[in-house]
Amino acid sequence: MEAEAIRDLLARAFPDAVELAVEDRTGTGDHFQVAVTSATFDGLPLVDQHRRVNAALAASLADGSIHELRIKTKGTP
Repeated sequence: MEAEAIRDLLARAFPDAVELAVEDRTGTGDHFQVAVTSATFDGLPLVDQHRRVNAALAASLADGSIHELRIKTKGTP
C-alpha cells in the first residue's frame, strides 16, 4: 500500500487535521507510522483517539494491506 493512499484515507476521516503524516517504516508498503493532530481528538482519551484512526483504516487493516501500524495522535493546542 502506498503511504499517499493512507494519507488520503486519513484526510477524509479527519478533514480538520492540522498535521497528517504517514511514514512507510520499512519500505515494504505494509508497516506504517501515522501522526494525526486534529480538533476531533480534543478531550478524548488516547485509546479513543487511536480507535478513530483504526476505524478510518479498518478496511486496509482487515485485508492485510497494512500489516503493522504505529499511531501518534493529539488534539489541537
